[in-house]
Amino acid sequence: MRLLALLLIGGIGAALSAWGLHRGGRPARAGALLGVVALLGVTGAAFALRPGRIDVSGEPVTGLFDAHLVATDYLRLIVGLWGLESVVLVVVAWLLGGLARLRGLLPATLAAMTGGTVALASADLAVGFAAGAATGLGALVISLHGDGPAAVAAAARDLRVNVVGGAVLLGCLAVVPIAGRLALAGGDPGAAAGSPAFTGVPAIGLVAVVTTLVVAARWGILPFHVRVSRLADLVPPETLPLLLAWIAVPVTVVAIAMVDRLVTPLALPLDGERALLVVIALASMVLGALAAMVHDDLRHAVAYVVVGEAGLLVLAIAAFDPAAWGAGRSWIVVLAASKTALLVWSAVIEDRFGTRSVPDLRGWIRRSPFLAVALVLTALATLGIPGWIAYDARTALAALGAGPPWDLVLVIASVLTLAVYARLLIVGTGQPTSRVDRAAPEWVAPVGRTWALRRPVAPAARTATVDAAPVLLEGQEEPLPRRGPRRIRPGSSPTLATRVEVAGQRVATAARRDRAPLLSAAVLTLAILAVLTSWGALNLGSAAAEPAPILNGAGTD
Repeated sequence: MRLLALLLIGGIGAALSAWGLHRGGRPARAGALLGVVALLGVTGAAFALRPGRIDVSGEPVTGLFDAHLVATDYLRLIVGLWGLESVVLVVVAWLLGGLARLRGLLPATLAAMTGGTVALASADLAVGFAAGAATGLGALVISLHGDGPAAVAAAARDLRVNVVGGAVLLGCLAVVPIAGRLALAGGDPGAAAGSPAFTGVPAIGLVAVVTTLVVAARWGILPFHVRVSRLADLVPPETLPLLLAWIAVPVTVVAIAMVDRLVTPLALPLDGERALLVVIALASMVLGALAAMVHDDLRHAVAYVVVGEAGLLVLAIAAFDPAAWGAGRSWIVVLAASKTALLVWSAVIEDRFGTRSVPDLRGWIRRSPFLAVALVLTALATLGIPGWIAYDARTALAALGAGPPWDLVLVIASVLTLAVYARLLIVGTGQPTSRVDRAAPEWVAPVGRTWALRRPVAPAARTATVDAAPVLLEGQEEPLPRRGPRRIRPGSSPTLATRVEVAGQRVATAARRDRAPLLSAAVLTLAILAVLTSWGALNLGSAAAEPAPILNGAGTD
């Protein structure tokens, strides 16, 4: 029942937040509040899940897919971590642009988490692929909130990726059992042309390659990287963690499960397909890191870091080895957590200094030392150290995917993105540019410093007013644009609800006015979560190694 509660909270919260935020005004504030409450509820319900067979009706479900939902430790970890990071992300988005920045992000996050939960918990591969493809529609929701024809074009591209990719995966799921039987019918996979074995083996290899290409398209892995750069230019930067780091997680997990369950046990000679997938992984890691290094646009640079580091996911499929199961699923979680921290860091840096140009950020560390610490921690979470989940997963995938001596080449290629982190840190130590000099300093108020709140405007002859946003921090001169005064009928005093609303508006205005330390604290929180995930907190290693919750599927017998 906890899983059912999670799905209901996520679905209803997504609908209510979308409705309220779209209307604006008080409904928007109510929708945002309901959305945040739903997000907290989904996160709490995820951590409260008990591993084991859970069915939404309490009894086996019969129907088109004979679908059952199974709660696992891995599901609990992914959805719980996704929820924690999404709460921080929503706070960052609100600090950067108010409720307007939540209009697409909050409903899309809740909807994606709900669909992702179904995909990760599904005991049927077909349902898992369908639900995983549906999570990508969050990108469509966010893209449509952009302006101009570019937003429509981007939304159309994302719709094609999700619909076509989901259809292809479902087609692969139907082909694998038939091809597997043909491959094994002849008894010898190396049988002569025209035999069932000769027909089945290439079909299985083609399915593995196509499945990998669908996963690559969702992550923007080469040769599908152009979509990533275009998306980075269109959507607000605080939405990129959802679009680039989390939305592709469910379908990737289900794709790896399909290969592990239906392809790997056949033990077919797929050396050619393995070599092709290793080349794709190596090219993505090397070229992605190179593109991130040479780009002077900060958004493009961090987006290509995601492309480069996602290349390791290809090796989780290319290994065709049961031992790659746990390592691949561990790296998915590490990748999502560490890249969320990096992408939010980029969004805050862009807001703090008002530029996306890396050369214009020279000297940024002098103004934002906490952000520098967060970037170092994010790099550490990406690399890992011996004994950490991130390090062990990286080396295991390289060894299982290619074997010596190519495994060393793959490990080196997988850490090339560290040069991007180093470049950003080196730029930050230079002589500050004019943009950096003009930026708000990152500081923490000393003990005893209080918020300087202006008193409400004195009542006029016929109309009393209450100042809705009169908050200034000590030392600040220019107030933010204020809302119009809230009118109170003559001769009446503000009600309790009005006083609470005004107090909330004052606190919110104060928080957004002096948002620099709050944003830095949020980025630092995400970086710490990434380090803990890389280390293996919440028992990630054993959760990732547990069997897939696949009880039935299309032709899995």
